[in-house]
Amino acid sequence: MKHNNLLTSFTLLSLLCIFCTSCNDMEMAKKACGTWESIRIVEEDGCKEKTYYEFGPVKGDTSGGDLKETTYFTERGEVEDGQEYKAQYKSVIKGTWEILAGDIYFTYDLSTLKVTFEDISYLDADRLSESLAQSFIKNYGQSLIQESIEELKEQLYNWYSENENNEDCYQNVNIKGDNMSFDASDGVIKLIRIK
Repeated sequence: MKHNNLLTSFTLLSLLCIFCTSCNDMEMAKKACGTWESIRIVEEDGCKEKTYYEFGPVKGDTSGGDLKETTYFTERGEVEDGQEYKAQYKSVIKGTWEILAGDIYFTYDLSTLKVTFEDISYLDADRLSESLAQSFIKNYGQSLIQESIEELKEQLYNWYSENENNEDCYQNVNIKGDNMSFDASDGVIKLIRIK
């Protein structure tokens, strides 16, 4: 008899914990809806990136919704004649997001991954005339752009698909007003709401 009471109490306590966690997840998910901007990250090689997360509205009784992740990458490079350039690319991937037990899960649809060229500028462009700059872009720019798009898309595809089920889990979601943070394997990701 004592064993049955203990088992019943444990079951009720477990269900209460699940219910409370579920309510907290739903409350946090509703706060997360909107568009968020990450703090700019600068890589060791001087490349910069900025990511925008669009968390779609909560769907039904799920503590999550649709996800659109847009990242702008700025890279520096040099062509054969020593001319330095700075190029900007944009990647967009879609999927879903969900908050479970205080952690946020992103599940990516790899078929939606797109990488596009945004802009290129030359660091010594003030020395060049406009016609020389256009000639330079025509001769070198297009091949550099296409090569960079293909490399970046392959790297991103591998990064998004390296996790089980194309899913990333970030822990300890914290939302206070227009600020959100969560823990990633390489540090804390901080976001600011922009919409």
